[in-house]
Amino acid sequence: MLDEKVSVPEVKEDEVLIKVAAAALNPVDAKRRQGKFKANDFLLPTVPGYNVAAVVVKVGSHVKELKEGDEVYGNINEKALEGPRQFGSLAQDTAVEENLLALKPKNLDFAQAAGLPLDIETAYEGLERTGFSSGKSILVLNGAGGVESLVIQ
Repeated sequence: MLDEKVSVPEVKEDEVLIKVAAAALNPVDAKRRQGKFKANDFLLPTVPGYNVAAVVVKVGSHVKELKEGDEVYGNINEKALEGPRQFGSLAQDTAVEENLLALKPKNLDFAQAAGLPLDIETAYEGLERTGFSSGKSILVLNGAGGVESLVIQ
């Protein structure tokens, strides 16, 4: 059930409040919806979502790099399997730790930027774990998904 009366989250010292322009869904969102994180999920109400592209509307007192008006993107649930956050990206406004966001590339619109973070992180981590580097080859099977297409690139 959707609750339209969820309050805007408070901004902690190391966080920014963002106005969500676009959010993307990932397989982890579906798994959470299916109740697969019940052991470590927040109590209701909770706002789901991981990938986001947004505009910063407020900054905490210890925020160093971001400022109001910055266009940002990121995977705002860094430790999703350890405990999903209560306020995710499927919201109008959400509070996020500064270190989970990056400036949105100017050549991407909000929808394009929102579709990238978790896929980029997964592709990059996979390449790191394999020890992939210049001069090596890798075979990517079924390269049509987000992660696979980024590995190919």
